[in-house]
Amino acid sequence: MGALSGKVAFITGGGRGLGRAIALEMARQGADVGVSDFFIDDAGTSAARQVADEIESLGRRSFADTSDLSNFAHAQNAVDAVAESLGGLDILVTCAGNFSSSTIADIQDDDWDNVFDIHLNGHLACVTSAAGTFISQGRGGHIVTVSSRGGLFGPQVAYAGAKAGIMGLTAAAARELEPHGVSVNCLLPSAQTQLFTIPASARRFGGMPESLNMDPAHIAPLISFLCSTPPGETSGKFIYASGEDLCLYAEPLKLAGKTTFIRNDVPWTTEALSDYLPSFFGVDA
Repeated sequence: MGALSGKVAFITGGGRGLGRAIALEMARQGADVGVSDFFIDDAGTSAARQVADEIESLGRRSFADTSDLSNFAHAQNAVDAVAESLGGLDILVTCAGNFSSSTIADIQDDDWDNVFDIHLNGHLACVTSAAGTFISQGRGGHIVTVSSRGGLFGPQVAYAGAKAGIMGLTAAAARELEPHGVSVNCLLPSAQTQLFTIPASARRFGGMPESLNMDPAHIAPLISFLCSTPPGETSGKFIYASGEDLCLYAEPLKLAGKTTFIRNDVPWTTEALSDYLPSFFGVDA
């Protein structure tokens, strides 16, 4: 009997990397797990089917999906199929993603659209579909979105824009779904996967120390824990995880810590701002 015994989870991007690690950990914790991944190798082997077979070898039920979940109808069909096949739905983890190195200077329409389709549209389509199921079941649920520190620190404009959008989606969904007992939290991981192979030493942006372990399997227990808590209890959190490192970020844009707020007693003028704001921004006048 594991922490997720009796639960049904649906993991997008679950055929490889972080998604696979999470799917297998949830199965070890007693969950039945639907896996979606549209990757098929040169031999015609479905990554989703392979992981589903691994889950079933652990004694749990599984369901494999290979559809494009950036399409809202496909996402709804996949969620419905998982719920019908495995007896409901309790957990959604949205790991599906891609990457474009395009910058502002060279990005093309198709780069932007492809990244936003997979990341932001895919997240929204799946969150919307799962939320409807959670509400109709009436027993709450857990959603974990997957963003990145690259949403605020990365120079790749499409990837950064999409990942920042996922943070906004998470915050909005957490507030909207709170009355229904649905938790929505956001994971900001750092791991070695088929998508990201750069070393830990190159991932220290945002002041984060170098990770000592980049195995995605070491992140998976955090997600199982989050999804084992009472629905609605822990929500709206932004959590960095890499190896054995965890960081709970302060709520974005919240007045706290080193945030500086000022209020003038008369309307600002350009001249007055020119005198004051250099020190406000921490630069020399």
